[in-house]
This record gives sequence, C-alpha cells and structure tokens, in this order.
Amino acid sequence: MNEEVANIMSQSTRRLTRLKLLSNFFENVDIIAIYIKTNIIHHLFENNKTLDYNKLELFHLQYTDSLIELLTKIKKKKENDLLAVINEININKRYISNFEEKKTDSFEMDRKIYSGVFSEHLRNLYHELIEEKNTLNWSKVLYFHKKYGTEFYRTKADEDKLKPQSAPFYQYQDYCIEKKLLGKLNIQNFKVRFVCGYKFERHEYELFRIFQSDEYFIFNVDEKKLYLIDDELTALDISENVSNQSSIISQLTEKNDELTETMEMRRKTIPEDVQSVLKDYLRNLESIDIMSKIFDVNEETNILRAMLNLNLNN
Repeated sequence: MNEEVANIMSQSTRRLTRLKLLSNFFENVDIIAIYIKTNIIHHLFENNKTLDYNKLELFHLQYTDSLIELLTKIKKKKENDLLAVINEININKRYISNFEEKKTDSFEMDRKIYSGVFSEHLRNLYHELIEEKNTLNWSKVLYFHKKYGTEFYRTKADEDKLKPQSAPFYQYQDYCIEKKLLGKLNIQNFKVRFVCGYKFERHEYELFRIFQSDEYFIFNVDEKKLYLIDDELTALDISENVSNQSSIISQLTEKNDELTETMEMRRKTIPEDVQSVLKDYLRNLESIDIMSKIFDVNEETNILRAMLNLNLNN
C-alpha cells in the first residue's frame, strides 16, 4: 500500500471513529445504521486492493464529512444545553450538601424546653399580677422566635385568623393577657405546649395548647398580647413547624431528579428536519445508484474510450 492510499485509509478510519462517537452520543437508529453502512464501504476498500481508493475519499468528501459536521454542530449545542442543566444540578447539590452539614435537630429539643420555659413564665406572671409586682423579664421567652422564627415559622396562613378578638385583658408591663385565658391556665397549673409559630414579614405569632385540654391561645409577639383562639383554628395549619430549609431541600432534590430524567431525552432528541435529512441520507446510502457510482467500472471504461479516441484523432 503506497503512501497516498495509506493516508486515504487512515483518514477514512478517523472519520469512522468520529461517526461512531456521534452515533454513541445520540443513540439514534438512523445514525447507527449510517455508521454501519459507512463502515461496510470502508472495509470493502480495505479488503479489495484493486479498487480506486480515490473513490472512497470522494465518497467521504461528498457524504461523510457533511454528516459529521452537521451532527457535531448539533452535539455541541446539546452539550451546551446539557452543561447548563448539569451546572444547575451541581449548584443544587452544593446547596443541599451545605445545609446537611449545618443541619441540627436542636429545634425539636428546644421546642420542648421552650414549652416548659413558657409555662414557668406564665405561672410567674400570674403570681406577679396577684402580688402586684413588676419583676418579670420577658426576654426569657422572646429568645425562641428570634432563634427559629426565620427558618421554622410558617409563612402561609390567614393572618386575620391570628388577630385578637375583643375581650377583657389584664395589663402587665407592656404586655396584655386575656382574663379568661389566665383563668384557664390557672386550672391546668399553667402547663402549656408550644404547637407552632407563624411569621408574616415582621409580625410573629406563637400558638400554644393548654395542657390536658383542647384549648389554644396565641402569643402575639409584636402586639405583646396573649389571648385565646378557638373558632379560627379550623382555618389554620397547626401542624408542627418544619424547617423551610428542609422544604427547599426537598424541592431541590425533586428538581434534580426531574433534570436527571430529562437529560437523556434531551441528549437523544434530534430536530425533526434533521431527522428527515438523516432518513434521506440513509436511503441514498442504501440505494443501488450510489454503490454503482463507487464501484462501477463504466467510468474507467469511458475514460479509456476517450483516450483511445484521442489517440485515433491524433
């Protein structure tokens, strides 16, 4: 095999390699069929030393190179699109990972402790009112919403349902407590359980349940009021608070699952007009005409006849 033929075969092998990589990327049945047919043509020349190797080069120039260029452009565009998806998945994963590293279970434990702290605070408030003292430090119960309000308190609710109704109140320092509520708390020895918190911009509310009863009351942090709440409960979500970070994590995880599932579909999908061209390409490749052009001896016969005629004319 001379140097020119070796170069043609080497270039043909490179083209086949690129076409195979493209067929593997798209996993498209027509592209795979085109690769197989092109590979057969390559091996026909590789195994038959009498064929004109220039015909193989011409075939690649007319067909294979154009196809490779088209598919490569589509592949690059898809890779850019997929890269954007991969970047989004990775950013989501980093956010999830960062949250998991700093995530603690302290809220549930602190919620139970806070219930005890608030119960003790209410008991002291009752005695302070009776004894007409004024020594309570409200900061002992204000720490909880400052620590957990932003991350845990519920932000979706009808705030009007949390507002106080008209009722008699006791005044203590800057705070007010409904008289009826104080009486009910006294019956249950001021034992309460923190249920959940609500946060609307700078307004925060804490819902408590009175021990061994089905009665609830609100601690309105901003208005500094404590009052019973009853009828409005049916319109409120009173389930335990969960971290809004956890909610975001759940949403991001679901989003990543969706993105991962669609990536394969995005990678394999080929525009309809290109798919139509591929089918035409394959039909042409499988037709008798193109094969006869590559392997037909009529062209050589015509060239020889023209040369003979030229000699005769001379």
